[in-house]
Amino acid sequence: MGIDRRGFLKAGVAQAALLAGASASGLTGCATHPGAAGIPPGTDPFRHGVASGDPLADRVILWTRVSPFADRVGETIATDWWIALDPDGREVVRSGIERAWPERDFTLKIDVDGLEPGTTYYYGFATAAGPSPTGRTRTLPIEQVDRVRLAVVSCSNYPKGFFNAYGAIAARDDLDAVLHLGDYLYEYAEGEYGWGVRIGRIPDPIHEIVSLRDYRRRHAQYKTDPDLQAAHARHPWITVWDDHESANDSWREGARNHDPKGREGDWSDRKLAAIRAYYEWMPIRELPTKLFRQFRFGDLVDLVMLDTRLEGRDDRTSHTDHEAARDPARTLLGREQTRWLLDALDASQDRGTAWRVIGQQVVFSPTTDGVADFNPDAWDGYRADRRAILDHLRDRFVHDVVFLTGDVHSAWAFDVPPPLDSGETYDPATGAGARAVELVTPAVSSPPLGRTRKGKRSLDGLPSLPHLRYLEGRYNGFLVVDLDRDRARARFVFTDSVKRRSAATRCGPAFETRRGASHLVEVDAGGGDGACA
Repeated sequence: MGIDRRGFLKAGVAQAALLAGASASGLTGCATHPGAAGIPPGTDPFRHGVASGDPLADRVILWTRVSPFADRVGETIATDWWIALDPDGREVVRSGIERAWPERDFTLKIDVDGLEPGTTYYYGFATAAGPSPTGRTRTLPIEQVDRVRLAVVSCSNYPKGFFNAYGAIAARDDLDAVLHLGDYLYEYAEGEYGWGVRIGRIPDPIHEIVSLRDYRRRHAQYKTDPDLQAAHARHPWITVWDDHESANDSWREGARNHDPKGREGDWSDRKLAAIRAYYEWMPIRELPTKLFRQFRFGDLVDLVMLDTRLEGRDDRTSHTDHEAARDPARTLLGREQTRWLLDALDASQDRGTAWRVIGQQVVFSPTTDGVADFNPDAWDGYRADRRAILDHLRDRFVHDVVFLTGDVHSAWAFDVPPPLDSGETYDPATGAGARAVELVTPAVSSPPLGRTRKGKRSLDGLPSLPHLRYLEGRYNGFLVVDLDRDRARARFVFTDSVKRRSAATRCGPAFETRRGASHLVEVDAGGGDGACA
C-alpha cells in the first residue's frame, strides 16, 4: 500500500482523536536529570520523530523521544502509544500508557508483543500536548518465505553531508528492514571531520562528545534530520554500533581517539556513557551491553548481527606487522561471541535455512597478499579469528553465507577465499574454494574512501586480489540485498552530492550468488537513475 512520505512527518487527526484520553494531569514530579533539555511550551514534543526496530515474528520495538517543556524538565511525561493495522489508527491491536523519564533523557521504548508474523503495522504516540507522527513497521515472517529484501547502510556523518541515502530509502515500499552496520553518528568536534559551518550542519555539542550528556545531545541532533526521521518512520531498523558511536578506533579497553591522561578521563566511563545513550536513543532491544543477536526470516534467512568493536576486540597492531596479525592470542570477537556465532551458523544449517547473513562492521575478506600493508582495524588484523570462522564453515559444511559490511566508505564485492596461509586453492573464474561472499556498503554521508588523499593511497596500494569482484570508492550511497530461494542479489545504489539535499539516485551494478556457489557474478552493470530494483 503506497503512503505519502510526508504523512510520516505530520501529526494525524485520527490519532489525535483516538488518543484524546491522554491526560493533562499525567505529569508527576521527579528529580531533574542533567541530560534533560527543555523546549518552549507549545512546541511539538515529538521533534525527534518515531522509529521501530529489532522486529521478531510476534513483537517489535517502538521508539520515540518526548521533549519536555522547559519549565517541567524534572517531571515524567505520561505518553499513550498504539499500534494498528491501518495508518489512520482505527484497527488498533495493542495500546497502552507509559512514562517518559528524565533519567532516560525522555526516550521511550515499547517492546510490543502479541503481533502476527509477516504483518505490516502502523503506530504512534501522544501526550497531552498532541500526537506524534505515524510510523510503519513490519514483523518478521515465519515458516516458508519466498523473498526478503534489506537496505544496508553505514557511516552517516551529520556535518560532512546530507543524509540523501536515508531519503531514498524512505521513498521505497519494497523493504523488509533496514540494517545499519555502524557509525550511525560521529563523535568529533566542529571542523575536525566535516564542513558543518559551510553547509549549515554544525554538530551539537560543538566540541567532541565525551560525557553522557554529550552523547545524548549528539543523538538528539541526528534524530532531527528529516531524511533520517522519514527512513526510521517508514521501515523497521536492525542496528549495531561501530567505533564512532563511542570514539574512533575503539576497542574493549580504549580507543585511538581517547586521551585518558587529558580531560577525557577513564575510557570505561566514556564507553558506558556511549552505550547508555545508544540504547536510549535507538530502537533496539536492550540486552545489557551485549549487542550481538539473531533474527529469523522464516526458512529463508537467518540474520546474525555481530559486535566487532567493543565486546571482545583487542587493540589493533600496526599496518605492517603481519606476525602480530596472525597471533592466535589476539581476538576481534572474544570467546563468548565467537562460540555464539559458530553455534548460530550450525543451527541455521541444521534447520535447512536457505541463507545465513552476517551483519558486521569491518571488512572480513583479505585485502592483503600477506606481504603488502593491510588495514589492522579490519579482520586482516585478527587473522586467527577469521580463520576459525572459515575453517568452521568448511569443516561443518556450512554453506550459503553472506557477509554484510560497512566502515570503509566505499563499495566492495568479494568472494571470501580460504585463509591466506592455508595452502587451499581458490578459482576466481568459478569461485571454487570460496567459503562465502561479502558485500560492503558505501557510506551514507562520510567522505568516500577514494576521494581522500589517504584513502586513495590505500586503494592505489592494494595488491592483486583475485577474489575482489568489484570496488568503487568515489560515491556515497547504500546497498539493497534481495534474497530468494535460489539466489542472493545485491544492488549498489549511489546518491547525489551530499553537500546539498537531493533525492537523486543512480543505480550501481548488481551482483548475484546462487545457492551452493559462494561466488559473486555481475548480473547488471547499472547506470540508470531511479529506485534501482
